Amino acid sequence: MIFDQLDKLKIYKGISKNIDCAIDYLLDNDISILADGSYPIETDNVIVNVMSYATKTLPEAAFEAHRKYIDIQILIQGEERCYYAPLDALVASGSFNEEKDIGFYEGKEGGSFPLKPDNFAIFFPHDAHMPSCNLIGKSEVRKVVVKIRHSKATLGGGI
Repeated sequence: MIFDQLDKLKIYKGISKNIDCAIDYLLDNDISILADGSYPIETDNVIVNVMSYATKTLPEAAFEAHRKYIDIQILIQGEERCYYAPLDALVASGSFNEEKDIGFYEGKEGGSFPLKPDNFAIFFPHDAHMPSCNLIGKSEVRKVVVKIRHSKATLGGGI
């Protein structure tokens, strides 16, 4: 997992070709004007998803993880608390949905951070995350989640 200030996003280029493509798109385009929806950038290797929602309480939330995709999460508006944990410290709470590339998990390991419009988070397949939680109270959020196809070959085999 990577959590950093949005103005530092460009220093993460070089991790993989698909991450570079996503970062270039984010740096070269005004994501705040995108309507809610899904925007394929590089076939199904890089997809920008824009969504609006109200944050939720911790009991309403669940850890999630993905096998095929890495997430870059950026808020356009609002604020939320995002929890994270090593995937191997959690227990699956159902079967993994291969079609939607998502599995849900339970556990108490990990930590949290505030996600606001001036920062971002990158979650790799070994990072469970629980986004969309209330930071101080309920918040109306507009968010961009860039889905980046994961390949051990493009990540040097280490991630």
